[in-house]
Amino acid sequence: PPGCHWVRPTGGMFFWLELPAGLDAMALLPQAVAAGMAFVPGEPFFAEAPRRNSLRLSFVTVPAAQIEPGVAALAHVLRAAEARL
Repeated sequence: PPGCHWVRPTGGMFFWLELPAGLDAMALLPQAVAAGMAFVPGEPFFAEAPRRNSLRLSFVTVPAAQIEPGVAALAHVLRAAEARL
């Protein structure tokens, strides 16, 4: 999605995604679910100074054919949220 940062994983089951500053992954989750995709907000994974603009995307629990539409749905949600900033 536009304005996001991630590192290609070398192991594990998730992409860690950092959203543009000012976006709150927890607040965006219901909108993403309504758009047909879901993610895990990253905030609970921080012991100190949680990053509200972070999330995890699984790439092993979803059939490969659903990944591209899911990322497109997330991009749509993020564009709409950025427009409201």
